[in-house]
Amino acid sequence: MKAAYGIGLALALGAGSTVIAHAASAADLVPHRAGYVMSLKSANQGSGVVAVKGVMTYAFADSCDGWTVENRTVMTLTQAEGAEIETVWSFVTWESRDGLRYRFRVSSTRDGEVIEEIQGTARLEGKGKGGKVQLVKPEKATLALPKGTLFPTEHTAVLIDRARAGDKIVSRTVYDGASLDSPHLVNALVGAAFKAGENGLGPLADNALLKRASWRSQMAFFPSGSKESVPTYEVALRLFDNGIAQDVEQDFGGFSVRAKLDKIERLPKPDC
Repeated sequence: MKAAYGIGLALALGAGSTVIAHAASAADLVPHRAGYVMSLKSANQGSGVVAVKGVMTYAFADSCDGWTVENRTVMTLTQAEGAEIETVWSFVTWESRDGLRYRFRVSSTRDGEVIEEIQGTARLEGKGKGGKVQLVKPEKATLALPKGTLFPTEHTAVLIDRARAGDKIVSRTVYDGASLDSPHLVNALVGAAFKAGENGLGPLADNALLKRASWRSQMAFFPSGSKESVPTYEVALRLFDNGIAQDVEQDFGGFSVRAKLDKIERLPKPDC
């Protein structure tokens, strides 16, 4: 899950009788609202960052004809000389149930000033095929999507499916619209599995939504088509087989931020 998906998201296979045989689909992902508390995990001396505080909310909902994501992040960075910078990042998307259509809207502010707005739609010609993006903001433009591109929810379902099959490396091209350098080649390294109810959940250990199989994963994001060996950024997380993410860590290069799951609730399914 990127600070955006969020947020949208990596998995691996549990052992023994906990293995689920059917192929994952977006329908297996549970509609939920999650709250995260953000803090500084580590910082290089030259980064100039000495503290991070913030909150992130992430809501994944069923809209009958698709899936919606609403992600809002408020983060304050404290610099070495004492100055504070507040950034607010909002990310709203809709993805069709067949994974072929996508809408997105992004807004980013720094100390109350809008620094970036991205908005548009995307469509794939079919499963495994390429497609197009129609940008409205920051300016009108048409972008091509390469064959095999996935949108975020479909990508999560694929990760779950491949993780259940025991794959340790899952590479896919993903378009989320969260930045102008998207799509990205996302290389996911699937780590050790946690059995349902295994420790590490703290106060949330008794929450029924988290009494599921889960996995550690690290995802590296590269610009699609680039030959760069160093990723644009990396994200590590523990993800449950219903799509809920815990303890998300994002490496920005000079410093890294941890978002710890603090609240989680199931969202009702709509009357379709």
